Amino acid sequence: MTKPDISIVICTHKRPDMLKDALSSLIRQENDGEFTYEVLVVFSSCPIEQELIDELQQQTDAPLRAVMQTRPGQVAARNLGLDEAHGEWIANFDDDQIAEPYWLKELWKTAVEHQCECVGGALQLHFPDGCDRELTPKMQRMLGATVPWDTVRPYTDQQGPGSGNQMLHRRVFEKLGKYDESFTLRGYDTDMYRRIRMAGFKSWFNPRALGYHVTPSSRLEDQYFKETSLHNGWSFSRRDQLERGSLKTLLIAAARAAQSALLIWPGLLVSRISGGSSDNIDRPIQLWRNEGYIRCTLHTLSPKMFPQRRFFDRYEFRPEVRMAKLAKASVVTEPVTTQA
Repeated sequence: MTKPDISIVICTHKRPDMLKDALSSLIRQENDGEFTYEVLVVFSSCPIEQELIDELQQQTDAPLRAVMQTRPGQVAARNLGLDEAHGEWIANFDDDQIAEPYWLKELWKTAVEHQCECVGGALQLHFPDGCDRELTPKMQRMLGATVPWDTVRPYTDQQGPGSGNQMLHRRVFEKLGKYDESFTLRGYDTDMYRRIRMAGFKSWFNPRALGYHVTPSSRLEDQYFKETSLHNGWSFSRRDQLERGSLKTLLIAAARAAQSALLIWPGLLVSRISGGSSDNIDRPIQLWRNEGYIRCTLHTLSPKMFPQRRFFDRYEFRPEVRMAKLAKASVVTEPVTTQA
């Protein structure tokens, strides 16, 4: 069997309805004869997922394979996808997204034209019927929308591709290794981009490589933004400790604490007194991010003095806590691979 140029890797865990829509869009990607591709699904032991994959295999000529996840966790699933993929390029996609038919073709076009090892595309939010909450740009980004650039251009130090819409050449992983599994929920893609940037690989963005991020109503609640913000702050601290060292990270944590006390809290108080929109939670988001950053920094520097057990157990920051919960929720068996 000839190896494909690109392996689209999609990881899923007990979301068969979303997975069906995502796969239906991926198995119909246009290539204009310029490249070949396969779709690889890393799935849990859910029988419905297996039945869905078997059904779609009968409906497409595109190579569609599946491998059962043997270790719990999203990052472990990403790494298993890397091991099992046949292509020279790895195009990551999420099970709660839908791709335009030209999505993969646009990623490939950018990689060829700009001779880069990392390419990312755009994600727009797809809301449920009846959604009327006003979302600021910051809130939209937290829900998965990409930076609103409208031209093909290089990524920057501050803006990089997310794991849900990117394509990476195998040279990246051969030089840098796999995704860091200590980032159990968020931040592993940001960490990989940090390593890509430091290694000197070129990274480009193409707004025409378009996908849609399906956003359920549960993600429009304040609690979702709070938990996501705390996790983001935590991963930012982890990233800074790896890149800048402990001392600089501690200084940044102190600056964030001062920012919260002297700027954000007073501004939030004034906004509430003046009757500002309750939909706009940009200030609380920054407060929660700062809290996550400060908690991570203090715990990492002195875990005995700052154990934060109740905080960890509630929000599942520690790898062992999240892994244990995922393992309990899943029945893990020996690896099983299916192929058309």
